[in-house]
Amino acid sequence: MYSEPHHEANGATPGESLEILSSVLLPTVARGAIVRRPAGEALVTATDSDRRLVSTLRALRARHGDDPLPLRYMGRRIALVLAAEDVRVLLRGTPDPFSPGGAEKRGALSHFQPHGVLVSTQGDRPHRREANEHALALGRSPHPEARAIAAHADEEARALVAALRNAGSLDGVLDWARFSRSFDALARRVVFGAFAARDRRTTELLRRLRARANWSYLAPLDRSARSSFLERVRANIERADPDALAARLGRPGAEERPEDQVAHWLFAFDAAAIATFRALALSTSQGTVAEAVRAEGRTEDGVDLPLLRATLRESVRLWPTTLVVIRESLRATTWRERTIEPGTAFLVMSGYFHRDSTRLSYADSFEPAIWTDGRAEHEPAILPFSHGPAGCPGRDLVPLTVSFFLRALLRGGPLHRVDEAPPLRPHELPASLDHFTLRFSYQGTAQGGIDV
Repeated sequence: MYSEPHHEANGATPGESLEILSSVLLPTVARGAIVRRPAGEALVTATDSDRRLVSTLRALRARHGDDPLPLRYMGRRIALVLAAEDVRVLLRGTPDPFSPGGAEKRGALSHFQPHGVLVSTQGDRPHRREANEHALALGRSPHPEARAIAAHADEEARALVAALRNAGSLDGVLDWARFSRSFDALARRVVFGAFAARDRRTTELLRRLRARANWSYLAPLDRSARSSFLERVRANIERADPDALAARLGRPGAEERPEDQVAHWLFAFDAAAIATFRALALSTSQGTVAEAVRAEGRTEDGVDLPLLRATLRESVRLWPTTLVVIRESLRATTWRERTIEPGTAFLVMSGYFHRDSTRLSYADSFEPAIWTDGRAEHEPAILPFSHGPAGCPGRDLVPLTVSFFLRALLRGGPLHRVDEAPPLRPHELPASLDHFTLRFSYQGTAQGGIDV
């Protein structure tokens, strides 16, 4: 996707540009920004690319200072964000002077949600954003439909646990394929209603379109598949159950393009599935913190599950599902010692900031307390769900939904990690965790001989 980099005055040297290409940009492309590629995820994990990304950007900051570092690839102007404080500037300065759209994001999202709020014009964005915030109940705790969401999570999880227990010791393994099918069904239930649990075709079409979206504007649009997908979404919205998220869109006008907004919710729930599977690994790990998480799942019956919600957020902090946050400048911007041209794509590599041990004492630790005692909130570059005017409107809904699903799975009985990777140690967590290779079981011996 990238050609030979060109040196830009006051930016990286040619040697540094090659290092950025190999250690930062290409691993991101290889694993897939819109839908994960198993081979890419395996390669990144095997080569420890996530840890190398952190060390590369830390070294660049030491040599070049705090200002965003300008680069040019294939004629495209980009700037790597190196200081946590600048992340706050970018996100608070959205949508002007820093657009949440940008060529790469518009190219990617046009494959399956050409009128989604993130790539909307200045005129369309406000009312589309308002529709999203209302439907997802941003800032409301708990969500007005929390009990309905909990019921959906319980039903899907119980069915999954029963299938695993009835399968016997050879086939009763919870792998990514099994888990993602169940979580996809949960997402459709929450978005549309119970009737949509069997509507796998909508999810299959979306995944097909997202595979093309991995290549952004370099891949031609599959207009036929996109039309089929959006028509299915529109039909499901029209028959949505009263307590479903889609019903909370009300009766928006055509300008809201409700099918495009819901398409983004389904896309985001796929990232939530990855984070949930990794959160399950955290909850079955060693240590007193993980034991407290499991205890909450076993004993708490209400809708308030703070440790389980925090575990989901920790999963996303430790192993981000949004690999890079992009903001494109609408005009020239002045930083400490540098003015950067308009039309520059500013790249925030989330893994670099989330795992910066020079700033965060808990960088490589499982520390859900940071989400309940305010430490995470005061870190401008910890952004599992982004923040600012274009922050994820589902940042309250997703942890809530996941907490119910995790609770139901943990109540299924002692759950063991049974894959071949070493056990997770709460204060020495790996830089990468390949969700495609995780395996769990309600039967047999736990990984490392530890019964959780």
